[in-house]
Order: sequence, then structure tokens, then C-alpha cells
Amino acid sequence: FAVIFNSNTASRKKLNLINKVISSLQSSHDVELFKTQNERDAKEVFKKLSAKNFDRLVVAGGDGSVCFAINQIIDDLNFKDKLLGYIPTGTTNILQIETQIKKRSEEIFNVLISDNHKKISLAKINNKYFFLMAGVGFDSKIVESVNVKIKKYLGKMIFVYKGFEHFLFLKNNKMEIVIDNEKILADWVLCTSSKYYAGSYSITNDTNIFANKIITYIFKDLSRVNLLYYVWLILTKGDLSSAKSVIKKDVDQLKINMLKNKLLFHVDGENCGYDDSLQIQTTNKFINLLVP
Repeated sequence: FAVIFNSNTASRKKLNLINKVISSLQSSHDVELFKTQNERDAKEVFKKLSAKNFDRLVVAGGDGSVCFAINQIIDDLNFKDKLLGYIPTGTTNILQIETQIKKRSEEIFNVLISDNHKKISLAKINNKYFFLMAGVGFDSKIVESVNVKIKKYLGKMIFVYKGFEHFLFLKNNKMEIVIDNEKILADWVLCTSSKYYAGSYSITNDTNIFANKIITYIFKDLSRVNLLYYVWLILTKGDLSSAKSVIKKDVDQLKINMLKNKLLFHVDGENCGYDDSLQIQTTNKFINLLVP
């Protein structure tokens, strides 16, 4: 096993879980541990791993850590037949919820040594792959505003606080969405391959991470009242489809163009900065993830 994690972003409790899993693995398997401090360190680690002989890659972290790892290995033939394992120590851990991996060291260990795995298809936004979602607009502003160091200590509460802050001072930037030659002006776009959002909250009944399918929600005129209604739909129905102010699309690709402002976007909860235009599409790429 090759195990990689960022020691700077993990709390004491999460480090304890990682150490327990690693200790169990070391009792009967060869384990090489790679601790990183930042993204630059992590990129160097993946370069070294490409030349090493190992069977399984284990990422300890959250959804963003797994997404980062996928983007490092997906086009490298040396990683082609490697199974990917996961120790859930992130903030929202949507991957853990989708796969129903328990946050107990003995159960995680049993998953990592098993041969039970599932294919997770990947989507792409410009040159970045994602396996959960990509957002442009309201949620990308929240992600950008979260301080990584504070997130380490406050966890989900920092997202609640920042979400409420952006709700109070809502400021929309119109963008142009192009789907099958149809042009739509909107304030927010959310493309999801995941059933869940912001944790264990269901937002669609039409896809999950094991289906090669993107559901796109286009929010044309985002307002505080509409946002409250969307929260109510999520809590009561687990699906946003019935909202008349939301356009739902089931397509393999779409394009988003900036109008007055550059497009701020995130993938799998990680800030990706700004761009003039974004191309989102399904791909034939996939990973094999170890699951219960």
C-alpha cells in the first residue's frame, strides 16, 4: 500500500483515525507512508509514486484530496491498474456518504484489504476531472471565501457561517450557459454526478457517483427567497427538480461563457479560481474505488 495524506489539514482526531488504519495495514502488509505539507509536496509525491511498485493507493482526506489525487494519476499509465482506497477525514465527506464507508478504523481496514471495488466515472471541467460536482456561482463564492486553516478547526461550521454570510449579502453575476445551441442566462450553475450535496443532503434522485451521468441545475434568477425554497426542497424531498425557477438538464456536455465578470468555479469543494469560459462534459475515464 502507498498511503498519502496532508498532515497540515488533519485534526488530532482525524490523524488518530489515519494512524489506526495504517497500524492495522502494517500488521500484515507492506505500507509506505507519504506525508505532505502542501499541494506542491503532493505533486512531487505522485511523481515519485509513478515510478514505484505498489498495488493500492490510499488517500486519507476529504473529497478535495481524492479529486486532487485523481487529477494526478488519471492520465498516468503507471497508475492504470491500481485500486484506489480512501480514509475519510475531510469536512463534508460526500464520497464517504455515497459509498457508505464507515468512519471506524476496523471497517476502513477491511475495505482496503478487500477486492470489492466499483467503477466511478469521471466528468471534466476544462482540464480538471471531477467525480462529485462542479459549481459556478453561489457555492463557488462560499468555497473561495473559506480559510483552509480555520476549516481545520471549525469543520462544517465554517461553511454554514460563510453560506449565511453570502446569503445575506447576495450578489449575483450573470453568465451564459450554452446547451445544444440553446443559450440561457443564469446566476448559478451546479453540475453534479453525486446524489448528495454539502454532506448527507440529497439534491437529486437521478444520479450517483457510480452512474456515468451529470445532472445540471441552472438557477436563472437567484434570490434569498428562492434559496430558502431550495433548502426546503432538499430537506423535504431530497430533489431540486420540482423548483420552477430551476432548469434541470440531463446532458453530456455544456459550455459556460462569462458576460461582465470572470467565472469563479469549484470542483468537489475545492476552489479552482477564475476563467473566461468553462466546458463541462462526461468522459470515458474512470477510477476503481475500494468499497464496502
